[in-house]
Amino acid sequence: MKLQQIGLCAAIVGIVFFGSIACVSLWWTPCDPLKPQLTQINHLPSPTHLFGTDDRGRDILSRIMLGARYSLSISVISTIGALVVGCVLGFIGGYYGGAADSMISFFITMTLAFPSLLLAIGVSSVMNPGYWAILFTLIIISWAGFAKLMRAETLKMKNADHVTASRAMGASGFYIFLRHMAPLSSGVIITAFSLQLGVAILAESSLSFLGFGIQPPLPTWGNMISQGRDYFRSAPWISLIPGIMITMLIICFNVFGETYNQLYKNRFMKRR
Repeated sequence: MKLQQIGLCAAIVGIVFFGSIACVSLWWTPCDPLKPQLTQINHLPSPTHLFGTDDRGRDILSRIMLGARYSLSISVISTIGALVVGCVLGFIGGYYGGAADSMISFFITMTLAFPSLLLAIGVSSVMNPGYWAILFTLIIISWAGFAKLMRAETLKMKNADHVTASRAMGASGFYIFLRHMAPLSSGVIITAFSLQLGVAILAESSLSFLGFGIQPPLPTWGNMISQGRDYFRSAPWISLIPGIMITMLIICFNVFGETYNQLYKNRFMKRR
């Protein structure tokens, strides 16, 4: 138990650290992350440039900070959007059943049937690459998982005594969702949300790597990896450092989700 608590604290510290980097980049970066310095191309990490410079002489630390803002905001906002859409639709399908459930289940199945990256590329290819396009794309490929999870939780709990009592007292479906279904599903939902944040980070990086995300010179961690692939032998830090950042952030999200579920879900259920 103590190791789990330590892991949870470490994950929270990591998430707060990356969030702080993203926030600080709104006001300050060590150097201009967009301005080329042709006299400092592919410099090794040094006290002047802690993470080195890229093929255009731009400070990689500054670009990591600015890239964290785009990568994190896209991942968090898209996951929140997918969570809201998925949970509402999943509850409607599971609670009311009938034609609504059949239609929602059909769209869940259709969405989950496609490989997520392939579906994301297909959606992105019909839109102009940019911030809002990739945000919309990630919501499209992510909502079905939350909907399926919420539908299963709703089917499991909709005939429980406390839900039946609320329904007998005239409570609306919206009230039952907010008062009973959402709180009782919180452990599972938070775990799924944390894991999906990691998936969203990876999906955004993959789309940016392939050229479907935010376009250069604006940096995201994915397009920084893509930019450095031609210099991997001579200047590996250009790709390695953003790759390490992506890996560390995904680990933090996954550890947070798993340990939160193990430590607090059963305790919350007992209080209910």
